[in-house]
Amino acid sequence: MSLDANTRSALCYLIYPIQFAPNPSESLDHVFDPRIMPGLTETPQEFLAAINTALASSEALADVIPQSHPEAVIRAYLSAVRKRLETSA
Repeated sequence: MSLDANTRSALCYLIYPIQFAPNPSESLDHVFDPRIMPGLTETPQEFLAAINTALASSEALADVIPQSHPEAVIRAYLSAVRKRLETSA
């Protein structure tokens, strides 16, 4: 299953700020800072839908934008973002 443009766009938005982080899952406070990621908590359902679609797919999420983290790290990071969005909603 190929990811649609909206899902890819949301993933780019989520992955961009952690592309150089040594451990993306430990960068959630940075990602959820409204100065860094404006809109993330304003439209959580949009991001949750994109994360759910992405994690359910077999698409190589680590290749959505150029960065060095392996697939497992990106999937773990997106799972952590999903959990935080679900608990803050």
